[in-house]
Amino acid sequence: MKKTQLAIMFVLICSASFAQFDSTKYVIGGLVNYGTSQNKTKNINDSQTNSTSSFFFSPSIAKPIKSNGVMGVELGFGAGSSKNKGGNFESMGTNQHYSLGVFYQRFYTITNKIYFNWNGRARVGLNKSVSEYTLSETFQSKTTEYTTSYDLTVTPGISWKVMDRVLLNGSIGGAAFQLNDREGGSDTSFSIFFNNPQFGFSFLLN
Repeated sequence: MKKTQLAIMFVLICSASFAQFDSTKYVIGGLVNYGTSQNKTKNINDSQTNSTSSFFFSPSIAKPIKSNGVMGVELGFGAGSSKNKGGNFESMGTNQHYSLGVFYQRFYTITNKIYFNWNGRARVGLNKSVSEYTLSETFQSKTTEYTTSYDLTVTPGISWKVMDRVLLNGSIGGAAFQLNDREGGSDTSFSIFFNNPQFGFSFLLN
């Protein structure tokens, strides 16, 4: 199994310096993430290969709320593909995702340059998925599905002030509630996760 992942994250967050935060007009941030994976399995008669790739970009802008938080909006765009091939069949899939969200983030001082923060976010998204299946080069099928998603997420994190107007931020988990609405019906889910590490920078503008 071979897996590579490159993530550059600019996480939207408030200033860790209260005095300087009062003069901040905007906080610019966002998220860029790219990942790929490939897995190959073998048995007596044939082998099977599965590969995936994904990309996500989310710019954001916020304004300070009092001296200990920011509130802002974010856009999101994501794309991905998958391919599964083995024996006499082959399946391929692509997806596109667009989202719009609002968030509020608050922080608390731990030491002079280290701060605890939590982020509450609400988003609505539209996802388009296309799946193609081929069997023995004779039978083919293609399906397209549209899904509207609504989610609420709370994420705690730690911030470190590395420069006067730059913070290094990190988090590893959180809690999320999601509603997915599609033609065949809808479903909901709630999860508490600890396997989604995020690291990045935030920039404060006067």
